[in-house]
Amino acid sequence: MKETRVNEIRKFITVEPVIVLENDSVQEVIDIFIGNPVTRAVYVVDKSDNFIGIITIQDILKRISLDFHSLSSLYTSPTFTGYNIALSAKDATAGDIMDPEIYFVHDNDPIDEAFNLLFKNNAGEIPVLDENNKLVGDLNVVELLVLWKQNQE
Repeated sequence: MKETRVNEIRKFITVEPVIVLENDSVQEVIDIFIGNPVTRAVYVVDKSDNFIGIITIQDILKRISLDFHSLSSLYTSPTFTGYNIALSAKDATAGDIMDPEIYFVHDNDPIDEAFNLLFKNNAGEIPVLDENNKLVGDLNVVELLVLWKQNQE
């Protein structure tokens, strides 16, 4: 049986990854998530289009101090104001909140390497880079489920 490579499945769900520049505001990143609710992550690039980090929706929630499990405690806290939360994210940039710990795969990498990186990093997606550190796509866990289902049929 032929070993599956990343490029064979990475466009099942996400045809084009969402990219932001490192100097884009957090507000712009939030607008991306709101405008496309199926987006799980945006990828941060520098001015030369080199991949430098990832921002997940969890990163955004951490930045604006919202924890869905303790949302009610925020409103009862004597130090909480919605204004303070908005202010904390107002001047931040994508580069400020991105996860700079870079892990990625290439199109020709075997799927088992992608699986290992996803689980090791507790990630829902993983960037796919070319040999010049340019983002060419991403691979998410739903695409891995599609592959698994195809192999079962």
